[in-house]
Amino acid sequence: MFHDGSIFDKSGSRLKTLSEKLHDNDDALGQHLPGLAKLFEDIVDTDTDVPREESIRRLLQVFWKSESDSTYSGTLNRYSNEEREFIKAFVEGEKPAKDICDKFELGVSLGAREELPVLEKEGDGPLNSVTEAAESLASTISEVIKGGDDVALYNDEMGKSKIATYLNEKFQNWGLTVKNIPSLTYVPSTSYGIQQIVKYAKAHNLKVRASGYRHSWSPVFGEDGQIIISTLGLYRATVLPNLESLPGSEYFVRGTELNSIDFVGQPQKGKKRFVRVGTAVTNQMFRVWCNKQELDAASSLPINVIMVEITFGGSNAPICHGAGRRHPTLSDLVHAIEYVDVNGNIQTISKDADPNFMAVASGCFGLLGIVTHITLELDPMTYAVMMPQKIPVMQAIPPPPGLDEKEIPEALRIDMTPQQRAEAQAAFERHAADDFYSEWFWFPYTSKVWVNCWNVVEDSIGSQEYPSKADVLLQLAETLAIQIIQDSDAILKLQNIFPWTQATLVSKFGLYAMPEVTDPKKAIKTPLPDALHFRRAIQNVRVRDIEVEIPLQPKVGSLKDAGPNDPIDWSFVQKAWWDAILAAYKCKDTCPQRMPLEMRITGPSNVTMAPFRGHNLGSCSIEVLTLQNMEAEWNSYAQYVLDQWMALKDKDGKYLDTRPHWAKDWVNTTVRGRPMVEYMKESYRDAIVKFRETMGQIAERQGWDLKEAQGRFSNELFDKIFFKRED
Repeated sequence: MFHDGSIFDKSGSRLKTLSEKLHDNDDALGQHLPGLAKLFEDIVDTDTDVPREESIRRLLQVFWKSESDSTYSGTLNRYSNEEREFIKAFVEGEKPAKDICDKFELGVSLGAREELPVLEKEGDGPLNSVTEAAESLASTISEVIKGGDDVALYNDEMGKSKIATYLNEKFQNWGLTVKNIPSLTYVPSTSYGIQQIVKYAKAHNLKVRASGYRHSWSPVFGEDGQIIISTLGLYRATVLPNLESLPGSEYFVRGTELNSIDFVGQPQKGKKRFVRVGTAVTNQMFRVWCNKQELDAASSLPINVIMVEITFGGSNAPICHGAGRRHPTLSDLVHAIEYVDVNGNIQTISKDADPNFMAVASGCFGLLGIVTHITLELDPMTYAVMMPQKIPVMQAIPPPPGLDEKEIPEALRIDMTPQQRAEAQAAFERHAADDFYSEWFWFPYTSKVWVNCWNVVEDSIGSQEYPSKADVLLQLAETLAIQIIQDSDAILKLQNIFPWTQATLVSKFGLYAMPEVTDPKKAIKTPLPDALHFRRAIQNVRVRDIEVEIPLQPKVGSLKDAGPNDPIDWSFVQKAWWDAILAAYKCKDTCPQRMPLEMRITGPSNVTMAPFRGHNLGSCSIEVLTLQNMEAEWNSYAQYVLDQWMALKDKDGKYLDTRPHWAKDWVNTTVRGRPMVEYMKESYRDAIVKFRETMGQIAERQGWDLKEAQGRFSNELFDKIFFKRED
């Protein structure tokens, strides 16, 4: 039933207020949004059952049936003909998702979304002559390409792959926080192609940096007038909606050297195994590859980010992480890294040959050069046993000691006996400390937390694909609904009257979309890669996101002397969590946070520049998100939340060594009145020295110049952090 947590108070009054407004005969809003008032009434009515699939269909039908709001049809126009037919069958034909998913012509759909046409041209000379040819041919080629893009594709030395060359193609990241115009954008498919690009950059004194799906919010990319290497075709990397997550999508991605996946050696039963991946490999491609291996060879990363629309190059460079206190970062799992250096030569660094170099090389932000391949340490396949639950906020993560109950928003307060409080505290601590995977989501102003904490087993019996094909298509429909809610003129009119409208809708439907299992006999058992990527199609909803890594604190003694088995004082984590909830309620009239508060517990890291480095007991990885259209209100709100987190002190009154996630939205923030960049240079002071020294040693060993590498592969942000020495 659709009663997973009310908005703002226990009676769901804000949904009632919206319903009453839509019924107002003196206002045409109800006509603009036909059926929405009845949907709200059914949601609030505890005697009415609104299944998840019906709820998302009815919401979309509101906009389909509107005679004045064209957002539904306008949004559908972004999809191919085949995709539109699926959506219409689900929304307008009211066909169940399970009946549609197998009939959906995914191959035809993705065929319509394939990369730009391959234009054949003889040529095996150095890249500078190729580029000059591209410029002279651009006007002819652009007639072939829809949209007038200036592009040329050429055979490489072996005639087996192509390099696409785009002239003055606008660059913007996925979150729309970084925009520039490189002079050249290349889409290579081989290491050889990347070598030629770097040689061209060297010959013309240009900087060159790489990108994949462009999911970093911080300015880690290239700059105006320089070169960008896109490891994905530009249509796939930039155009929304994106269908990377749909079942079968991997069959329609052209195989290249840069998206290859291969075992290194023969997998041995019960032992770690090494897999070499190109940096253009996406999490979706890797998930499918893992699940297709024969039983003895079946392997998986123990951790990963949730999104499948991200490349391994993109997740490794900024030192991304997963969840679970026993796990380090993705970069800690790198066994070897291959890159093109400043001279255009392919170099390799591995734990076997260069163990002292890997702590820097595995998380180097692209400053060594352009990474082509990564060898990862995988575990034998295991199977997650998931029982996600929706638990009242005060029970899921209990309020920290010292928080007066009067400060807890009334909508979240529940009566709890001392025994119930103790049981809730023990359950939270057990999940946080011991579970293989541990995360919590709170959708703003709902009264429950989605708790996703689980463990794994080796036995595959009863394991099923998760989410199912039908569930994936439902998730796609849900992202469609969120996009329509952002764009709808009628919703905007409601928003102008009630500024909390959008937040109410997104939170209510967002929480409801999350799975829940209350019967252990019905636990979701699925291969580990599926459990790690339990949500699909989230690429299609742009968000803003700020995240920090807070060091876990020991109950007794100091963090410096604490060991991994020492008891943890979880009150710091509880305070960080509740500080974010209280911040949302402080701004409940405008609701700048319209996507979840998320928290994961992670383990220590040995990567030199990891924000988790030195957090001996692990970290609380906590973040707040909002929809991209909240940009005007977001910066000040995010700064306020950040201020609460950065104010945390240990038992001796010293500020915790909390650091932001490198890829998130931190660059323009401040810490206690100082620019965050200055804080980062101080927090990482010793690590920066180590990083620079090790880079110099790698350069000397492998025959390239560190100063030249800075000029070739760095950018303004990394110059400030790593190469600008203080007077």
